[in-house]
Amino acid sequence: MYCDARARHSLSAHRRDGGRDCAASDDRRGSRRWRAHGAPGDLRAPGVGGLVDSGPITAANVIAESRGSEKPDEFVILGAHLDSWELGTGALDNGCNAALVIDALRTIKAAGLKPRRTIRFILFSGEEEGMMGSRAYAVAHRNELDKMVGVAVIDGGVGRVTGFDLGGRKDMTDKVAAIVAPLKEFDATELKTDDVEWGTDHYDFLLEGVPTLVAEQEEGNYLPNYHATSDTYDKVDIGQLKKHVAEMTVVTFGIANANDRLGPRLTHAEIDKILRDTHSDEQMKPLGIWAEWTSGKRGRAK
Repeated sequence: MYCDARARHSLSAHRRDGGRDCAASDDRRGSRRWRAHGAPGDLRAPGVGGLVDSGPITAANVIAESRGSEKPDEFVILGAHLDSWELGTGALDNGCNAALVIDALRTIKAAGLKPRRTIRFILFSGEEEGMMGSRAYAVAHRNELDKMVGVAVIDGGVGRVTGFDLGGRKDMTDKVAAIVAPLKEFDATELKTDDVEWGTDHYDFLLEGVPTLVAEQEEGNYLPNYHATSDTYDKVDIGQLKKHVAEMTVVTFGIANANDRLGPRLTHAEIDKILRDTHSDEQMKPLGIWAEWTSGKRGRAK
């Protein structure tokens, strides 16, 4: 496999065993051509030494809370992952959106807004190793999941938000449409229910039956810098990021302040039907997640 730090035209896969995330470039065709015409020689990579296995490490999620005024035991999560891939500083993936979560809290506090339900602002760790921080949180808080009314996640750099993926849940469409209506002037109200997003920190909540919203974003400059040394602060469009802060704040506060919940927590059978109807099982099987799901080791067991 030819791996290129310029993650252009790249695919990446989270390994469920916590192994390295490898960006495989279409430039592998070039690698084959070089092998066909090449000759023996030495390869030197300046600045790159041997890999060091430092053993297990402990990472932590970072959590803040704005307590609800009327239904404090019910809560909404606004989340983004704090960690980044090893090649770059992770400005687009996902430092800008970690900053967004912090600024959403700051915005609500500065405006003196009091949500009816509690809002938890969470920076998840270990996302790049396989959504480990959000999975650990979902497992640790299973006794609260019936009171978790929604999880909103953003993880696509600063590409323009076009709407939200609802994880195959058509039952949520009307209520979410009302909440995102203020975003119409930004053309950010499209709601997707025909598939199930995976690969970011809403996923284990979705498998637990909790309503989830993942920001749908235009590619922008995200993929050319994906998991690459070029993912640096200068790639962040600050104006766009500020707009995203406003949009995600509106959505999160709207969920927390709505008269009704977005939808019920789904049963195992209801979640399973969505996964099969959206052909998500086909994506989950090669990654080992389908076996975890069907065996009851991951997600809602009943």
